[in-house]
Amino acid sequence: MRSTPETLELDLSLRQSRSIYVALALIILPFAGGGLLNAVSAIGAMLSTGSVSAGAVLYLVVGAALVGAEYMVISQVFEANRRLKDLREDPEQKVRKLHAPFQASIFGPYH
Repeated sequence: MRSTPETLELDLSLRQSRSIYVALALIILPFAGGGLLNAVSAIGAMLSTGSVSAGAVLYLVVGAALVGAEYMVISQVFEANRRLKDLREDPEQKVRKLHAPFQASIFGPYH
């Protein structure tokens, strides 16, 4: 059984994690958009020339990595939302913290 202060602390931690992941998603978004354009143009270049160049493969890999990073960060936002919803619906339910990058340096040490 979790006490009220522990529940409030968990709620605050999840909200902080969600805020950090939303900020990261907004920061990565333009890079992911550029990476997607690079990947599409690299695929177009490979299809139009009929050959695979190292530059085109590099653009494709970097673009896919940037889009993947954006996807992972957005999925963490949804996970934080899900955990907050679970905690709100049943405060006694087992809900774990979701640590985010830079959380210790911005909001103090991990609990």
